[in-house]
Amino acid sequence: MKTQSYIRLLLILLAMILGMGVALAQAVGSGSPLIEASVDGVSSSSEVASQPLQVFLPFVVAPPNLSWFLEQHDDLKKNYFVGQFGVDNHPSGWDRGAYLRAYIDMYEISHDIRILRDLDQLLTIVANGNDILTGRIDDRTGVVLPGWGTRAYHYGPDGNERYSDMLTNALYAYPLAAFARIVKEDKNLKDEFGADADRYYQMVANLYEVHAPFVPDPDSPYGDGASGVYFAYPDNYYDYDDGEDYSGIEAPINWTVIIAEPLVELYRASLADGQPNTEYKNTVIKVANYIWWNMHFETSANNDTYLTWYYWPADIDPDSSTRMEDLTHGARLAEFVVSFHDAGLQNQWSKERMAYLANTFTCGAVISDTTFANYIDGTGGVYEDDPATLYEWLELQKYSHQSSCNTIVAHIQNAMENAEEDDKYNLAVFAKFARFGKD
Repeated sequence: MKTQSYIRLLLILLAMILGMGVALAQAVGSGSPLIEASVDGVSSSSEVASQPLQVFLPFVVAPPNLSWFLEQHDDLKKNYFVGQFGVDNHPSGWDRGAYLRAYIDMYEISHDIRILRDLDQLLTIVANGNDILTGRIDDRTGVVLPGWGTRAYHYGPDGNERYSDMLTNALYAYPLAAFARIVKEDKNLKDEFGADADRYYQMVANLYEVHAPFVPDPDSPYGDGASGVYFAYPDNYYDYDDGEDYSGIEAPINWTVIIAEPLVELYRASLADGQPNTEYKNTVIKVANYIWWNMHFETSANNDTYLTWYYWPADIDPDSSTRMEDLTHGARLAEFVVSFHDAGLQNQWSKERMAYLANTFTCGAVISDTTFANYIDGTGGVYEDDPATLYEWLELQKYSHQSSCNTIVAHIQNAMENAEEDDKYNLAVFAKFARFGKD
């Protein structure tokens, strides 16, 4: 009798699930929106929002408050993008690049076509502002270079030169390349977005071809025989604030990983096109090798293994202020490694080593449930910025269960609650929690 009751219960649950699937299919077939939200200031009954919502099986339930994310688009576009590209002094890219990346995260978790349409609007503004299209000169070389020239970092002997700086360029190149990859991986997106995807892909490919940012690491091959590359500052690269000519010097590790990450997306896009670009693949593999051979093993009081590394590679530190990597820049290495691993390029970065990297945050940088150190090894004093600004470490959340320490999301959430912050701190924080904040 109990067995028959269980069978009846399972049949009822199955019928309910099938009924929900039919209702969902009917909603999509009729073009009726599943979530009411304004898109670019137009109601859901408008021409844009009335286009059929694309659904992929098995369907992904949209995260809570997707409508909140969509509603931020108008203000973001107005305040951070319109009129700020194709100019003499482009924004450095830290915040705008993070906001663009948020759209990538939200699309990956929701597959809501409206996210991709909004992102395409912003990327069109960015792409149209490329110096190669506007003819603006790079003061370091005296010629027009692809990218988004800026004076944000006080370049040149007088501190007012305009450089087409690969750090800034990469922060904009990543979302352009990621958009191209998303579209090329899904044939259903080709009709609406294929032309823009091809344009963005070629723009980023041209950027890397002209700048050629990576050089072989003379310390490689390493102990395992692997070769490495890193980003070196180009010729005539003068930093006014530091009073240093950095020409040819090996850059901080966070620069190398930020500049390399768009190539991971280009490689994945080429793979989806059926023409895998081995140059991109080999370059990011060599960057991953280089990063790994800059790692140091540490052990916590509870015998948890975690990784540390210096801000300047191999502790070369040209300004003589030797220190460990700081917590915010360290997160950029975490993002690169996750992208690299997700692309199936796991040569140096096995799941075990990913767990060691997650432990860097939970076992190395955490001081208490609500406080963190400035540096990844627990030194440098207390991190005084808002805890929400550590959100990029969430990409390693699923690897943070292997130690005796709490998980990344638990530490960040505890600190945010203590500071009276929530996931709506900004779009980038919200999207990172939506995509990576749960296992």
